[in-house]
Amino acid sequence: MASLSNQTETKLNRLLEWCRDKACVVAFSGGVDSSVLANALKVAYERSLLRIQPVCYFAESFTSTELEKSQARRVATEIGLPLVVLESGEFDDPRFVANSSKRCYWCKKIRFSAIRDIAQKVYGDPNGENIVVVDGSNYSDADDYRPGVKAAVEVGVKSPLAEVGLIKSEIREIARFWNISVAEKPSTPCLATRLAYNMPLSNEILRLVEKAELAVKSFGVSTCRARIDAPKTVRIELPENEIELFLSSEKRKRMVSLLRELGFNFISLDLEGFRSGKNNRALDE
Repeated sequence: MASLSNQTETKLNRLLEWCRDKACVVAFSGGVDSSVLANALKVAYERSLLRIQPVCYFAESFTSTELEKSQARRVATEIGLPLVVLESGEFDDPRFVANSSKRCYWCKKIRFSAIRDIAQKVYGDPNGENIVVVDGSNYSDADDYRPGVKAAVEVGVKSPLAEVGLIKSEIREIARFWNISVAEKPSTPCLATRLAYNMPLSNEILRLVEKAELAVKSFGVSTCRARIDAPKTVRIELPENEIELFLSSEKRKRMVSLLRELGFNFISLDLEGFRSGKNNRALDE
């Protein structure tokens, strides 16, 4: 059985203490961060530290893949908490659809507001005095451009993992300790991050991204990003140690054929390899 380092155990105890006497609902994705947070809330509830049983809220939209939706249902069941799926509605807001550098801000503002409003209605807390919406942002997230954090603060969402200082590696450590099945799951940011800023978002183009990544992953790669920098153009990012899989003529031609069938006219392989948040480099130009 996995064990915890002294530092991680100390932070976990701080997290459980943070939960004391609160009534929480979780903005839940089924990834490792929100899953560890949800399980911590369940443990706190079982220890009578929480006033109500926590509930997971999964905000569904065109940015959600079928895999993400099924995984959220599976992991919530695994943890033992109820899951509420809601239509988040960010595609009704032209500020989100425009896909500016504030896209994540508008998405989080809309999603967190929807979760807050529904939770307050369900629990009879119209003024938000008792129900606390929490999300899985962690202390490591401060190192990247994350406009969604500003939206969380404005809506009143709390980020207990970040508040107690838990970084990504420690969160995975806790997930292994609790035998949570997504402990080693790579980060999977929403499909909207695959499009260059200011390319309008639509269900059609996001489904195309999803199909492209599934096509590349069918070759056995661990991680793939299908970046859309211009219409009908795709740039494939893979981990550096997996780029060589497509240096052989046979596999390269098969991948090109699959992506051409999806409608791409121009296909490239990013020789630098996968880097999380690479599209944000454009913000520094």
